[in-house]
Amino acid sequence: MIDFLTYDLKVAVLIAVFYLFYRLLLARETFHRVNRIVLLATAVASFVLPLCVITFHETVVAEVPTVLVGDVSAVPVIEEPAVPLWQSALPILFIIGMVATLGHTFSSVWKVIRIIQNSEQHPQQDGTTICVTGNADMAPFSWMHYIVMNSSDYAEQNAAILTHERGHIRLHHSYDVLLVDLLTALQWFNPAIWMLRSDLRAIHEYEADGEVLSQGINARQYQYLLITKAGSIGG
Repeated sequence: MIDFLTYDLKVAVLIAVFYLFYRLLLARETFHRVNRIVLLATAVASFVLPLCVITFHETVVAEVPTVLVGDVSAVPVIEEPAVPLWQSALPILFIIGMVATLGHTFSSVWKVIRIIQNSEQHPQQDGTTICVTGNADMAPFSWMHYIVMNSSDYAEQNAAILTHERGHIRLHHSYDVLLVDLLTALQWFNPAIWMLRSDLRAIHEYEADGEVLSQGINARQYQYLLITKAGSIGG
């Protein structure tokens, strides 16, 4: 277990270094697709690189000590060293944090699945399915190929909302979220992975907004819609 924690610590250092370079060089750029790829590559590469160990083989001639037969005193007695307390506590602490993070992820996914299962489903020609829920306070969101919205939003059939959520689906944002959430469980102690996770979700929103604007929807009206929806959710 200590070997795995050592590996995970190397991963944490790589994530922190790569993310720092991202913040310095790319974070302010508006090339959202590039930023998304860089963040995903940062997360994956940080877990892969510590496994790429280059080994050099060298022949060493070892001297074999001569032990006299019958000489009991020549046999050394090796005592097992006591295991430090931190080596016992660290694995337990790591597992607790990992299980708690995974539990939160799986709980969130299960809630979404339950909402979808209990909703009124309307398959669409583009392969998506609109799931209408009776919860009036629920903001529209998407998961995999499902678009979830409340009955009033569905009745309104707002093109901007539907295009935004279809953008998330077309760009496969759910897979990004699931991947990074699973990696975060192994790096729950690392602030850099949480910031990377937050930035990636923000990029998802920028990309989905870009899908809306590319359809010719008025930017000012769309901004007003976002403000209105945010206000209604907050209330």
